Amino acid sequence: MTCGEDKFDKLCTEMGGFSPDTLRAIRDLDPKFIGLIHDLDRVMVEDGAICRKNKRLMALACAAVRMCDDCIYPQAKVAKNYGATKEEILEAVRVAVMIGGIPCWSAAKNGVARLFDEWD
Repeated sequence: MTCGEDKFDKLCTEMGGFSPDTLRAIRDLDPKFIGLIHDLDRVMVEDGAICRKNKRLMALACAAVRMCDDCIYPQAKVAKNYGATKEEILEAVRVAVMIGGIPCWSAAKNGVARLFDEWD
């Protein structure tokens, strides 16, 4: 992983040294947009009334409900970087299934399996 530009580098660092493919593509194709994303992402990378780990678990559930296959691994990875356990990640997916149905599990399965495979 290479974190390059100033705001991109900060985003990577704030996500536990992880740069999702989507952010790398934005950096490469629309670098000015990274600054806006960095500013908007403050709510996700800082503890507030809800800690950043739980925010990422919420984002994971939202991504599963939206059935964004490409979003699952990055949200789960950052949640892990913020201290989430395997059990918490699975529970977030279960919440998504309760709201959005079994297709949410289909959307989440590959990203969660990828993260769990590299966990140790």
